[in-house]
Amino acid sequence: MLLGDFEAAWEESDEIARRGNPDPHRFWNGQSFDGKRVLVRCLHGLGDTIQFIRYAPLVRREAKTLIIEAQPRLRPLMECCGLAGSIITWGEPEPEWDLQIEVMELPRIFRATVSSIPASVPYLRIPAASRLRETRHVRVGLVWASGGFNPARSIPLKTLSGICSAPGIEFCSFQAGPERCELAACPVPIEDWDEKTNSVLEAARSLADIDLLITVDTMMAHLAGALGRPVWTLLPYDADWRWMLNRSDSPWYPSMRLFRQASREDWNSVVKDVRNSLEGYTGAGPGRVK
Repeated sequence: MLLGDFEAAWEESDEIARRGNPDPHRFWNGQSFDGKRVLVRCLHGLGDTIQFIRYAPLVRREAKTLIIEAQPRLRPLMECCGLAGSIITWGEPEPEWDLQIEVMELPRIFRATVSSIPASVPYLRIPAASRLRETRHVRVGLVWASGGFNPARSIPLKTLSGICSAPGIEFCSFQAGPERCELAACPVPIEDWDEKTNSVLEAARSLADIDLLITVDTMMAHLAGALGRPVWTLLPYDADWRWMLNRSDSPWYPSMRLFRQASREDWNSVVKDVRNSLEGYTGAGPGRVK
């Protein structure tokens, strides 16, 4: 998967399935979706769901009905986007279904290749919220901390704030969770947008009010990419398989640019590259040309 050889990965997965290797997250038994009531379960991370729910229209095209069991935090977004006949969340009664699938099985089921990924964006569509005041400056959102699953993905805000000397840019925080407290000690002004990011749906709406999101590898990177918003994703040296190797772009998200560590724990060079790329950045928001 890191090498982008998805076909070989699916063959290996098929062989594992033939051996009967138990996998609690592998539900699909190889049956066709045609005329079936299909339940897609989202049991991994929020970013995983957002990335792979792009396949929901393909399932819906074949199935009689599509049900999505989403994480509680994602349910309002899934409902707003109208992705399925019904959206439920964990612990709720389930409608009757014939086939169940975990959302991360979908690329294998549809035999995804790097060139066949459904990458038309936005594939999540939400009604626009009222816009903030207009500004003559480029407005850039920041997310510097990922979840505790992999601390190597996170950047101290003190380090990331090195990009904030770029002229003509207003910076705002999309950071959620306890890492927001780093704003108090930040040496440069960054507007706190916490009230606009209390829910995933509100965060999605707020992305329409910025020109660019700069984020570590976390749910917000996937959300911006799925909405077709410009996003720069900062990756650790040992990046996840989905970002593959030696790429500055992503076949999953056409509006995304990747910045990679050249060596482990070297965020300083990443920040330098981002700072240089921000020089002369004109944004891609309303009335602006990238």
